[in-house]
Amino acid sequence: MKNISIFLALKYFRPRRKGFVSFHSGMAIFGITLGLTILILVTSVMNGFQRELKDRILETIPHASILGDIQVDDFISIRNTLNENPEIQGVAPYIETQGLVSSGSFLKGIYLFGVEPKYEKTVSAINDHIVEGTFNSLEADDYNLIVGDILAFQLGIKVGDSINVLVPDTGLGLAGIFPRTKKFRISAIFSVGAPELDQSFAYMNISKASKLLRMDDSINGVRIKYRDLFTADYQVKSDLANLQESRKQRYQSSTWKRNYGTLFEAIQNERFLVALMLFMLIVLSAYNLMSMLVMTVNEKKPQIAILMTMGATSATIRNIFLIFGSLVGSMGILFGCLLGLMVSLNFGLIINFLESLTGVSFLQVYFIDYFPIDIRFEWISTICIITFLFCLIFTIYPARLASKIDPVEVLKYE
Repeated sequence: MKNISIFLALKYFRPRRKGFVSFHSGMAIFGITLGLTILILVTSVMNGFQRELKDRILETIPHASILGDIQVDDFISIRNTLNENPEIQGVAPYIETQGLVSSGSFLKGIYLFGVEPKYEKTVSAINDHIVEGTFNSLEADDYNLIVGDILAFQLGIKVGDSINVLVPDTGLGLAGIFPRTKKFRISAIFSVGAPELDQSFAYMNISKASKLLRMDDSINGVRIKYRDLFTADYQVKSDLANLQESRKQRYQSSTWKRNYGTLFEAIQNERFLVALMLFMLIVLSAYNLMSMLVMTVNEKKPQIAILMTMGATSATIRNIFLIFGSLVGSMGILFGCLLGLMVSLNFGLIINFLESLTGVSFLQVYFIDYFPIDIRFEWISTICIITFLFCLIFTIYPARLASKIDPVEVLKYE
């Protein structure tokens, strides 16, 4: 009786004739495989969206900003005060405004940022996304401008071309407020991979932005990058208090959550809710496994009764179906993992094929225009462990049902 439980579990798992598994076992495996594949794919996509938002957008924009009446000459002392916080990785001055850029008959509204390249590199990863030219071109005395690749395409421009930049004039004349315009040369093009940034952001030297906006020697504020962007909220409040106390001035603060916090939280909540709902597929598949085992128990009642008359204990019978259920669950998890990984790795190609087939762009209104995939093996391991536990839990009832069979009642009609 030592290996009888394993032997009979394998016998019930395999079909009576040729084939790998029996029909009932195959259907249970298929259900678990399908549920696990969908869960791995969807969580990988949601993790991908979170990663892209964090790496492409949140690492390109500053984690926090301190705004106020700040002079250019004050920046170094402000920077030294802020750097007393060991969590700060970089501080940079900036000027921000909205304006229009025109090239030929094309006109586009954008956000203009005046930055100091050597400091901006410490708070933003925009330098890592330059595809033509260099970010250091902003250090030249010329009126240079760096734009995104989508904006360059929309305006029909390339590196070396000139465009006109129009900003509102703060001076009020006899005829009212007129825009100020200045010709800039495109010195570099960046591509973050997020349409919201690539078509709407442009960078110039902070001194040229100050002249263009007639700000004299003042700036809008300073940008800050922290070691952990998720601590920016309370870190900047502490830094703001220290700065106000040391300089006896009033300042304001802002963080990345002001513009992108809602989107990030939405992705976090969607990821959790979608994973929770898809786990219902796993529960349903485990319930399907339980139904299959109950049918197998009812079908095999005479054989179980005979085994009991030959000396098989209730524990032996129970172990047969526990092993049987574990075997079906393990096969479903194995196939589900393999299929889930295959679909996830090739999901971009699948979506591109569907988009070309239907002529519909699935992500044209989202912050990126493709489906990112981030396969996290710790997530997959957790999903597999939880799925296996569900399979075991739903196997307990049929196993107990089989162990409670009364051989006298079953065999007296045989």
